[in-house]
Amino acid sequence: MRMSAVLLLSLLGMGASSTAVAWLTPRPTSPSPTASEARPAGLQPRPSPAGSQEPVAVAAPSIPSTFSVPGTLRLDGRLGHAVLPGQQGSETFVLVEVGAPERAAVEGRAPVNLSIVIDRSGSMKGQRLTNAVAAARGMLSRLRPDDTVSLVAYDDQAEVLLAPTNVDRIDRLDFERALGSIRGSGHTCISCGLDLARAQLRRRSGAINRILLLSDGVANRGLTTVAEFRLLGDVARQEQTAVASIGVDLDYDERTLFAVSQASNGNHYFVENPAGLAAVFEREAANLVGTVADRVDVEVELAAGVELLEVVARGHRREGNRVGLSFGSFNAGDDKSALLRVRVAAGAGDRALADVRLVYRDVTLGRDAQAAGALGLTLDPASTRAAALDARVEERLGRRETLDALLLANESFTRGDVAGAQRRLDEARERVGARRERSAVEPASKLDDDFIEQLDALDLAQENFDEAVKAAPTPKVAPQSPAGKKAVRDNAQTANPFG
Repeated sequence: MRMSAVLLLSLLGMGASSTAVAWLTPRPTSPSPTASEARPAGLQPRPSPAGSQEPVAVAAPSIPSTFSVPGTLRLDGRLGHAVLPGQQGSETFVLVEVGAPERAAVEGRAPVNLSIVIDRSGSMKGQRLTNAVAAARGMLSRLRPDDTVSLVAYDDQAEVLLAPTNVDRIDRLDFERALGSIRGSGHTCISCGLDLARAQLRRRSGAINRILLLSDGVANRGLTTVAEFRLLGDVARQEQTAVASIGVDLDYDERTLFAVSQASNGNHYFVENPAGLAAVFEREAANLVGTVADRVDVEVELAAGVELLEVVARGHRREGNRVGLSFGSFNAGDDKSALLRVRVAAGAGDRALADVRLVYRDVTLGRDAQAAGALGLTLDPASTRAAALDARVEERLGRRETLDALLLANESFTRGDVAGAQRRLDEARERVGARRERSAVEPASKLDDDFIEQLDALDLAQENFDEAVKAAPTPKVAPQSPAGKKAVRDNAQTANPFG
């Protein structure tokens, strides 16, 4: 068995054990805890430097079908339906949203723990490597004195070129020597680079962990499949580490890089021209210095008689009717969500449906914070049909359909099924349009803009495919042409925000 696989299995075992311990922590038995008692079991607050805790915000005791709790991070919860038929079991949705205000003030932040991972395989020779080195140099200039940075390079194997070092203690000549020592040769073991980078990050705790991964090729050593990279991303997420992946030029595998980033709560970028690396590094640097909250976790506990059917979220764990959601870190203006599809047993009258609890590290105030709310609905025995779905839930379901359509259309196009790719996009466009119409949203509203964003993404993907087909001698060869490869990688980057 390969070393990377062994390490993954070991880490997953540890993650599962720690999760089990957290979820078996005794919970308060009172159905309506006070603010001082509403501490989420399994999501205990971390002690702040001052030894104090921010008061817990609790939703109104009437158990409405929606709630909103303000704070450095806003916690919103809502159900797909406020009323369901009571004569038989019915399905609905639980939507959990966490958002940071657009103008959140960042007076301070936790130190950053960054590992830059550079592909030095043979295909990186020349301008690609030159631009990667320059981008890494620029990233260092954006970090603060108390931040930590490490540098890893990989080909067949991985090597630490710079061990984790505080920025204010880095000898610039040593850093330049480390960058200057990178030479392109050998094969591509992306997982080797990620494994070694994660090991560097584990040497420092209490920081915002981020891996910046760069590759221009296809993994042909170590882990190689999409499923394996998704699993590796899950492990990174459990370690509170986000992987931002950057694919360079047209010959990298966007599926594996997208999978590891999505699973770890990171971003995926496509850089057609190596000269664009600096802009991507700059964007990630801005994300790091603009972080307002880190280690953001939500727990949803469904009430008795409520069956969990599906969880739509980047990173989650589930055990029975309890779901843990990992949202990573937040910048000002970020909005992340998770959707749970549930089935409610037959009954009559008011019914508690879910308790929602949020904990996070507020880096603007330098302390831990919490929020909590409860959701409920009414079961009406006289009703035989559910009312219209909540408009916000409709929009979030549209986001999932948009993501799925973009990725599946890419797969069809790559296989040479150009008509199949177009069909997937057309079907998704019809479904999203129908959701927008059913929601009867006000034109130019934020919700309407969100629907339009989905439709625009689907239209853009179709335009990318059309341009590739137009530039190719025949549609059959379009997917393997430079324009076809560019279309697929552009679409993967377009899909990133909908994950």
